[in-house]
Amino acid sequence: MGRAEEKAAFLREAEAMYEELRVWRDAHPEASFDEMAAEVTPRRRELMGLVLQQMAVQQGDGRYAEATCPECGAQMAASGRRKRAVVHAEGETAIERAYHHCAACGSGLFPPGQASESDAL
Repeated sequence: MGRAEEKAAFLREAEAMYEELRVWRDAHPEASFDEMAAEVTPRRRELMGLVLQQMAVQQGDGRYAEATCPECGAQMAASGRRKRAVVHAEGETAIERAYHHCAACGSGLFPPGQASESDAL
């Protein structure tokens, strides 16, 4: 998916979120600010999860990454694609990228970049 398509997907999601929240507010005219925030927060996290996913793969999916094994220093080879769930304070998402395997020692790597402390498999 190209940048224009990603932007369009984001804008569709943002518009849907906005409309859902306005409908909710119409149905809850006496809601407190805390109650409104409780409705906004999970929807905002979903929207930010989409942005985080798009940004995570913006520079590629790791398919062509040159990977050196962090365990033994041998050259690693791409060995298919894997999906990783990422849970972060700003949002949750799933990122699908190439997975690299080291034939020398058997370890694996999920490039590009380092895993976040918030990553969960």
